[in-house]
Amino acid sequence: MSLILDALKRRRGDPSAASEPDPTASADAVLATLGYPREADPARSERGRTVVYGAMAVAIGFVALAVPVFLLTQPSPPTPTIAATAGQAPTVPSAPSSTAVEPARPVPTDQLQPSPTVPTTPSDSAGQAPTPTPPVRSAGSSEPAAPAAAIGPGLRPRAQPARPSPVVASGQAKPPAPSAPAVPARDHFGLALYYQRVGDYDNALAQYRVLLEQNDSSAEVHNNLGLLYQDRGDLDAAVRQFQRAIAIEPRYVKAHNNLGVAHLTAGRFDQAAAELRVALTADPRNVESLVNLALVRRSAGQTADARGLLQRAVAVDPRHPGSHYNLAVVADESGNASLAIAHYRTFLKLGAVAHPDLASRVRTRLTALEGA
Repeated sequence: MSLILDALKRRRGDPSAASEPDPTASADAVLATLGYPREADPARSERGRTVVYGAMAVAIGFVALAVPVFLLTQPSPPTPTIAATAGQAPTVPSAPSSTAVEPARPVPTDQLQPSPTVPTTPSDSAGQAPTPTPPVRSAGSSEPAAPAAAIGPGLRPRAQPARPSPVVASGQAKPPAPSAPAVPARDHFGLALYYQRVGDYDNALAQYRVLLEQNDSSAEVHNNLGLLYQDRGDLDAAVRQFQRAIAIEPRYVKAHNNLGVAHLTAGRFDQAAAELRVALTADPRNVESLVNLALVRRSAGQTADARGLLQRAVAVDPRHPGSHYNLAVVADESGNASLAIAHYRTFLKLGAVAHPDLASRVRTRLTALEGA
């Protein structure tokens, strides 16, 4: 009965009951001495298990994350190398090439441009007008496709077609590269141009003859051969080559111009004028033919016609030094000092570097005209 009353007091919060000793404390002490400890608090045991389980979960997650990271960061195994056989060097395979590379051939480094040439019999007297330049021969067109070669005045190179590359069908492997590059065909035309430009008459002639043996219907070869003969002073042979070029290609402006120059050099003014008119009919803006026809007119005493042709040439190409020089000479001979001075100065601006000897004589003449 007393035990029940004590329990009721403790539940009601009786202060006197709180101070009384726990009747089970002595029993717990006796059990502890006998090796039977008091049972643990269930709430405390549950918290302990929770902590242990959480630690195990963290450890398992760390291991699960560390294993793939370790596997991914391992270095790749080295590639095994093949040792070379004794007495042989290891070879490296190369990519197959569809075309063979041709070796470059030596070519001249500079290129000549059409320009007035220095007169052969100039006047050194300050009181006399310089003589007009010799007739201008037609300059060549563009260089051959590959390799390029420098061209002298009046040379017309022959175009060379590009070599097509072999086509490989879909799904098939490319053919292997040849063991040695193919030997290119000898470029007789390029060699002829080179020898002609450097003044090697014999070798240039030999190359042109080989070309004519292969193909006699090339207007370019006959035109260049005519210029070669003209440089050697053989005007008759030059005329025959120019005429042969015109027979092959009737509208070949350069051949008509060069034939007109040959006739003019030989003093055949009517024939020279006829050829130059044909050239201007095919190409009215051909400055070389305009200047050469003006020289023909001046030689025939037709000064007004010569001046008009030279003014047309200046209008077509204001930077052509030969047009300004010859127009200055015509004006100087006619007594038009102001026009002569203007065109002499323009010639010095455009052609003094290319023609230093002629420029020196022009400066002397300008001093005389301006001091008059």
